[in-house]
Amino acid sequence: MADVVAGLAVFGAVIAIGWLLVRTRAVPADADGVLTRVCFFAATPALLVTTLSRADLTAVLSRSTAVAVAAELAAIVSAWCLHRLVLRRSTAEATIGALASGYVNAANLGIPVAVLVLGDAATIAPILLLQLLVLTPVTFTVLDAVTRRGNPSRLATLTVPLRNPLLWGVVAGTAANLGGVDLKEWGGGYPAQGLEMLGRVAVPLMMLALGMSLAGAPRPLRNPAPEEAAPPPPGSPARSVQSVQSARQGQEPQVAEAGSEAHAADTTGGRLPREEGAPALGARSWSHHGAGRRSGLWLAVGWKLAVMPGLAAAVGLAAGLSGAQLLAPVVTATLPTAQNVFMYASRYGVAKDLARDAVLLTTAGFVPVVLLAAAILR
Repeated sequence: MADVVAGLAVFGAVIAIGWLLVRTRAVPADADGVLTRVCFFAATPALLVTTLSRADLTAVLSRSTAVAVAAELAAIVSAWCLHRLVLRRSTAEATIGALASGYVNAANLGIPVAVLVLGDAATIAPILLLQLLVLTPVTFTVLDAVTRRGNPSRLATLTVPLRNPLLWGVVAGTAANLGGVDLKEWGGGYPAQGLEMLGRVAVPLMMLALGMSLAGAPRPLRNPAPEEAAPPPPGSPARSVQSVQSARQGQEPQVAEAGSEAHAADTTGGRLPREEGAPALGARSWSHHGAGRRSGLWLAVGWKLAVMPGLAAAVGLAAGLSGAQLLAPVVTATLPTAQNVFMYASRYGVAKDLARDAVLLTTAGFVPVVLLAAAILR
């Protein structure tokens, strides 16, 4: 427990340095976007390749992993039912609410937390694949259908995950592992040295970027006017540099993908198609439900920080897990809501304030939950 607290304190110090760099104007307010893109396109894929290439895949693809996947799916499906049937939200709003309740920040915070608490970043790979290959395409399909937006390139939309470097980092590392390839013996060892160097900077850059993004984060639970449609200010963990530029140009923000959560830049390399002149369905209706908006937000935050870890613990115990084996899925379940959820909400004009505030509140509140889980299960 003490080493987890000490490790989180170190992380907190690095985050605070990032925050101070922006607040003192030592770096530009949008510097977090640059660091995020470096992490997403270079450092984090390199870390995934090197980690998975030498990982014990039988441990990665274990009962513990299955429990983590099952807990996330159960949390999202159950939250969708509550948002849709109890809070009486539209299908689109319920979809965003469900994602805010269970779609975890698997890379920008998931990898550092996995390294700190579990000692291995490889355990987060199956969750990345779940979110990249299952949840994201399903979300696009549902929101495309219910918001009735024209989509002349459905294939481009559904293949967005395939343009994600995190996916290819997982694939490359796993392929090297299964093929018995020793990266240190390939190409004279120089490619391995480069990958190791990039991978080592991934975690500190993620923490610095998070601190920088928090320096300009908006206050949650505010009451926007019904016509307000602009994303949060630059530097927010719920907004990327790319979406800042797109908003200024009157364009749709580009969509981030799983793993670039909390303060991601464009992670897809592509732009979702849009229907010219299409109304921002759901944006106005959500703002007209002040009390309902808050109830939806607190449901999402409570589900993410309390119910989802509880589900992971219950499923894990039922599967015969205990101690360190049970800690892995529980820690994964405590991770905060991914920034991707805000990006999806922005793209379709649905429940943007709920998605934004859920990202902020769960990012601020997940540390005590992680500490509690570590204290009980380690």
